[in-house]
Amino acid sequence: MAHPKKILILYASAGHGHEKAARAVEAACRAQPDLVVECVDTLKKTSFGFGARYQALYLFLIRSMPWLWGLFYYLSDNALVYALIRPIRRWVNHAFTGGVERFVAEGSWDTVLSTHFLGTEVVGYLKKKGRTNARLATVITDYLPHSFWIVEQNDVYCVASDETAKELERRGVAPEKIRVTGIPIETKFSSPLSRTDARIKLALAPDLFTVLLTSGGAGVGSLESLVDSLAILEPPTQLLVVCGTNDALRRRLEAKHRERSVLQFFGFVDNIHELMAASDILVGKGGGLTVSESLVMSRPMILIGALPGQETRNVRVLTKKKAASSAHSVLRVLILIQMYRRDRTFYEETIRAIDSIRRPRATDDVLRAALCL
Repeated sequence: MAHPKKILILYASAGHGHEKAARAVEAACRAQPDLVVECVDTLKKTSFGFGARYQALYLFLIRSMPWLWGLFYYLSDNALVYALIRPIRRWVNHAFTGGVERFVAEGSWDTVLSTHFLGTEVVGYLKKKGRTNARLATVITDYLPHSFWIVEQNDVYCVASDETAKELERRGVAPEKIRVTGIPIETKFSSPLSRTDARIKLALAPDLFTVLLTSGGAGVGSLESLVDSLAILEPPTQLLVVCGTNDALRRRLEAKHRERSVLQFFGFVDNIHELMAASDILVGKGGGLTVSESLVMSRPMILIGALPGQETRNVRVLTKKKAASSAHSVLRVLILIQMYRRDRTFYEETIRAIDSIRRPRATDDVLRAALCL
């Protein structure tokens, strides 16, 4: 009798999307009786407080100094700059990720799937040194890659779109190592409630045009000014506002708009699929997982306040495909909402563009690619 395959899934808790993608694949693995799976946060296996500092620095930069994050992102993606910092990156990773290295090397894994570049770099190094023979699969959780994702020892890249694949090829990755799968998301997004049923379940007004506002799991960006402006929009618009882990923002908005019954505020939610199902459009920042979830549910998006770097690149790909609209001001968001509300042709054209690139079976396709099926 054949032994079940051992699958290790690595993510990093810097940005919620990496974990969401990992957990989606983990659930798909657990549905297969011939697979044994473990899902691990690489940052929790680092030493000397590296993981906590890594996470804290990332959150500080995206909340307080996004321009500095963008500067680092684009500079480190320059070929010459990356050639200079790559040895430093390897030294830092080796110095602080010994726990990850030992866990992978001693685990006799058949496949390691990584949804964050830290895991990919560490496992690629172990493969280079002959310390693991596991197949290494990497899920790029945005629509264009960064140099940090590219490792010679990686066996297969699972990517969001044809645009992602072309960019990897331009950077020297062999086409046979690339599979256009889409970004893995939970199965609940692939078979959602109808708009009517979702509004009944959430006790929402059944006939009002409904906008879902998100700002990423950390609750950052121009959410407050958006809410203040949309709250007085005519005709009245039903707003579902997800503040993520930013409880102070949620409490402030609830106090400011307590008189308006068509506004509902949420903290960190686990039913975002129901909120999407109840909505007509989504307004958000452009994170890879939120974008993919919205695409699968065929919801038009207005993208504003994207984090410089990976999110602005996501916006570029999606607007080029006409699957989303971008806005650089609250006024532009208001104009676009009115366009989606009043111009049915515009709304339906966006839906058709979304349907041409949505990948509702991404999670299963990622698992097949990881297992070389």
